[in-house]
This record gives sequence, C-alpha cells and structure tokens, in this order.
Amino acid sequence: MAISAKNCGAMILAGGQSRRMGRCKALLELDGETLISRLAKQLDGFGELLLSANDPQVAAGIPGRLVTDIYPGLGPLAGLHAALTAAKVENLLCVSCDMPYFTAALAEALLNAFPPDTDALACVDGNGRVHPLCGIYAKTALPVIERRLQNRQLKMLDLLAELCTVYFPIPDRFPAKILTNVNTPEAFAGVKGDFL
Repeated sequence: MAISAKNCGAMILAGGQSRRMGRCKALLELDGETLISRLAKQLDGFGELLLSANDPQVAAGIPGRLVTDIYPGLGPLAGLHAALTAAKVENLLCVSCDMPYFTAALAEALLNAFPPDTDALACVDGNGRVHPLCGIYAKTALPVIERRLQNRQLKMLDLLAELCTVYFPIPDRFPAKILTNVNTPEAFAGVKGDFL
C-alpha cells in the first residue's frame, strides 16, 4: 500500500545545540513566525506530528507531540531513533528544523516516491550531496539505528549506506534552495533577505 500523509507521520528534528548559530535555530523568526512553526504548517496534513527536541520550550505552541532522546547527546541519529520509537505509524517523514524553504509539495513528492519494502529515502541536491535529514524513514530501520547508537556510530550517511535506501533527486522537480539549511547567522541573514 502506498504511503500518504494519513498513514505516514512527520517529525521535525529540533534537538541540536545550534553551536554555529549561537542560538536555537528552531526559534529563529521569519516574517513574524518561528522556523519550527513554519515547518509545522507545511506538515499540517500528516496524521501524526512529532517534535524531536530536548528543550520543551522549542515545542511550545506547536501542534505536535514532543519526543526527547532516549540516547541523549548523540545528535540527529538519536532524535530519529526516539521519534521512530514513539511513532504510532510505520513511516516518518523527517525534516530538520533549519530548512526554511521546505514545502508541503516536497513532502507530498517524497511520500509518492517512497517504494514499499524500503528502510529510508533521502533527498539529493544538484551537486550530488545527500541530505539525510530531509527524507522518510521506516520503523524497519530501528534495529540498525539502535545498534549504531550503542556503538557510537553516529554518521547519518553511514546509516543510509547500511539501510535499504532510495535517493530522491531534487533537480528538475524543485528549486535548489528548497534544501537550504541555516547553520550560521550569515546564512540566516541571506534567507531573511530572500523572504522580503
């Protein structure tokens, strides 16, 4: 059976320490709303929305369920693990909180591209760079994720290489900037200028 927003959940990863930004990326504001709030609106059609964050303040006022890491301090892999473990559904669309251009149209395209019997789907940009924090993960990936966390093997790209993964090329379907993530004040300033 094909997956859809009705039988696939969504998760926003917002548990990072934002060291390079110097403040919480999820709470940065564009046009008067936070990045996490903008993303939650783009994921509005999903039956289940999970917010992977270790600070409850990040999820305040966002219509989703807060999920904290079972393996604290181990980065996005731990956030993905906690959300998949908590999810009531078998698949989760994953998006990082620092992607201001992410759209509901991209979410729908990812759902349509996710084949049966697959552990993961990840976006690939025009330079061939894989974006593991923009894709879909199935609960079938949990045993591998759990083992990698226990062994402190935390690289997301290495996880994808071990799973049954398909790759979703962004070029020709969406503008390149849709995969932009903001890690520094300079990058965020560029986005703010673009949204004017």
